[in-house]
Amino acid sequence: MITGRAPGDRISGVSPLPAPPPAPLGPLATSGGDAGGWLYSLLTQAGVSPHTAHSVNDFVVRPLGVVLIVVVAALLAHYGARAIRRVLGRVAQQAAGRGHEGRAGPRAVTVVALMGNLWRLVVVLVAIALILGMLGIDLTPLLASATIIGATIGFGAQSLVRDYLSGILLTMEDQFGIGDMITVGGATGVVEDLSLRVTRLRAADGSVWYVPNGDIRELTNSSRGWAKAVVDVPVVPGDETALDRARAAVDEAARSVAGRPEFAAAAEPPEVVGMVAADAGTATLRVALRTTPAGRAALERALREAVLARLAAEGLWPGTQGPPGQADAPAAGHPGADEDR
Repeated sequence: MITGRAPGDRISGVSPLPAPPPAPLGPLATSGGDAGGWLYSLLTQAGVSPHTAHSVNDFVVRPLGVVLIVVVAALLAHYGARAIRRVLGRVAQQAAGRGHEGRAGPRAVTVVALMGNLWRLVVVLVAIALILGMLGIDLTPLLASATIIGATIGFGAQSLVRDYLSGILLTMEDQFGIGDMITVGGATGVVEDLSLRVTRLRAADGSVWYVPNGDIRELTNSSRGWAKAVVDVPVVPGDETALDRARAAVDEAARSVAGRPEFAAAAEPPEVVGMVAADAGTATLRVALRTTPAGRAALERALREAVLARLAAEGLWPGTQGPPGQADAPAAGHPGADEDR
């Protein structure tokens, strides 16, 4: 049995595998990766030195790319704005055709110009981002910050964005304008100001209402086209012919009011609708007369005064009737009162 250290010449003579030779540096590796782009690779493969290829890329290709982006952006801004004007112009013509006051056209032109400017702004921002990317500026931190800021503003300003969009649509469709009498929710008044965000109303008592455009879901416009002055009057139906006499008196009073020069806009004859309500002591008759929205309030006042006077003359107004049997009872100072005793 042999013990001890083995001689060195008896150690295995298998040597480790040699390391593979380094791969030759190609054009992209010598140029710092693919930073040069496809044109750099093409030039270096054609035998152009890397320095010259870099110079051509920096001083020729990039400026040409910037010029190309500027030209394309200018074309998109011009023809995109023209398309917006054409499409929205049709909507403006339809709104102007529905309106009777000639205000829809100018307002729609203003909105079309606003939308065209907004389109140009978007095109310019996109072109600037592309140009900065071509110049080697890293836009990732900027875009990340803009995304966070945009999301924050979007969640916090949803109502504000809704107000502006509603204002644009209200202006284009010309649903109401300055000077119109409208009712929005619980507010009724004359429109004093209309912006893209809020509408200001002046109520009959002088109160000012500020209504955000995004909150306008339903509205009533009392200042467009024609209107009807509607008056309800109570009468006392004393006998079978009282209603017929009251109806004739109301019709006569309404026709006399319609014939006045200040109410010449009431081209149609008045319409006595008839009895619309009744209780134990009175019946309510309704009379309607078509007029302009601006003259409706004055016409209603005149109708009430004329109808009241006519019914009082006929003894059909509730204030001219006494308690039952009072008309037949002799007055306190009547000469026949003492004779009957």
